[in-house]
Amino acid sequence: MLPFGKDLGWAFCFMVLLLVSSCNNHAEADKSADASKRIFPEYHYALDTIIKSNEGIIAGIELGQNEKQIPAIEITKAIEKTNSHITYEQKIDSVSQYSITYGLENDTISEIDIHITSTNSDFGDKVITDLKNYYRLKYTAPMMDKGYFVFNCFDSHKRNFTITLTDNSSPSNSVIDMSVYREK
Repeated sequence: MLPFGKDLGWAFCFMVLLLVSSCNNHAEADKSADASKRIFPEYHYALDTIIKSNEGIIAGIELGQNEKQIPAIEITKAIEKTNSHITYEQKIDSVSQYSITYGLENDTISEIDIHITSTNSDFGDKVITDLKNYYRLKYTAPMMDKGYFVFNCFDSHKRNFTITLTDNSSPSNSVIDMSVYREK
């Protein structure tokens, strides 16, 4: 055996350890960078896709705004558009998706309905809990009424509106429905 073989072995081990350590630090930096890109890092990642912004009620939109403001915030094309509503669908992840329907009256948004589904049975509990927490902190604590969580809120123009949340999940699928409207 060569006289420097032992030293070369230690040097090789040190290089491998340094390489592994470098890879782990890079992976942690990537995770940190992904978290910093999130809009709502304190909540389930689905809220980033659904709510999209701290502005407005949903995706920067408030009731009473003109329908022309909708396409700017939706990343997919409308799947249905009539004089009374516009509907969009979007994937959240490989097993979860949502649809959002903006109800229209005279070219203004009068109602927003969201239908969230997932084949992951744990998804619904996490998302509805985080939606309740988000809207509780942003507006007010919900009341429970006939199986619905009801938030009585005021928008940026001090006009009242209501948000209802309900969990219609089954043991194998998660289904959450949310409506935003003004009492008539």
